[in-house]
Amino acid sequence: MAQTQVTGVEVRGMVSVVPTDTVDNYSLTHLFNPDELKRVIESTGIEHRRVAGAGQTVLSMATQGGTYLLNELGWDASPGLVICVTQTPDFMLPGNAVQLQHRLGLGKDTLAFDVNLGCSGFVYGLWQAATLLSSLPCRRALLVVGDTTSQMCGQGEQSRAVSPLFGDAISVIALEKNPDAAPMHFSLGSDGAGAPYLIQPNNAALHPGEPPALSMDGTQVFVFTLREVPTSINAVLDAASWDVNSPDAIVLHQANEMMLRRLADKLGFTTEQMIIAMKNRGNTSSASIPLAITDALHDRLARGPLKMLLSGFGVGWSWGSAAVTIGPLAVCKTMDFNSAATLNS
Repeated sequence: MAQTQVTGVEVRGMVSVVPTDTVDNYSLTHLFNPDELKRVIESTGIEHRRVAGAGQTVLSMATQGGTYLLNELGWDASPGLVICVTQTPDFMLPGNAVQLQHRLGLGKDTLAFDVNLGCSGFVYGLWQAATLLSSLPCRRALLVVGDTTSQMCGQGEQSRAVSPLFGDAISVIALEKNPDAAPMHFSLGSDGAGAPYLIQPNNAALHPGEPPALSMDGTQVFVFTLREVPTSINAVLDAASWDVNSPDAIVLHQANEMMLRRLADKLGFTTEQMIIAMKNRGNTSSASIPLAITDALHDRLARGPLKMLLSGFGVGWSWGSAAVTIGPLAVCKTMDFNSAATLNS
């Protein structure tokens, strides 16, 4: 694993945007019998999911979230860096980030690019945005994370393993230079041997024109998580000179409630520290950590700083953990997608 630290950069605000349509997992009777469905919901902790409809894409939701965030922050100079972490861009090309730069009216000197990452994407993106910002002449950056993974799940028997899990969302995070900011500590790793166990192989170079068919081996995901994530978390706690009681809030990738509780038990975290906020969201890929923050921690982050342990893990295999101090935040909000707001931005 790679361990690194970034200084002089802080998070100033977060906005998450969720689609308007809700799917009730209790309605999946075409995929599961009643007893199976009950077990799935109890183990995952997911009862409802927000899913994207027509026109509700990562870019359209990011346009709404980014516009709101910049207006609320009232920055006197626009961000000079935009990074979009997504596996479901609006187009194969051009990327979402350059289009978002234009939609938000940012200057032509803005650096803008996309990153293809899923479950670990927020931690990787935070590290990359903070690292680049610290070395650039600009003062501010926007990080966009999120996916519309529900559109990859396909139909029929093949979709049983994934359809109850995945919801859609994006988050936009504002970063700013501050010499007094607390250091951010990161531990990052990858193992491509896990590629076959969580994969959407269709409609790309090898299988063009084939319909989406996301597949997942849940047992392999569980084994990978319990094998790699505790080591990553312990490494970043050590780097920050924190013990298990130091974090005020622990926000792990919101993939499966049973898995998160197993991780908490294995690492010695308390129920009070753990943020579990997937019941009405589902697994929202790279947006799951910031969405949990804007859903569950907005009041606390408005009042003052929190020491936070963050960890994202999954597709790849790829994983990343961070020990950061965030807050007080000028903006920390979850909003529903509004097509009119996007068109008028």
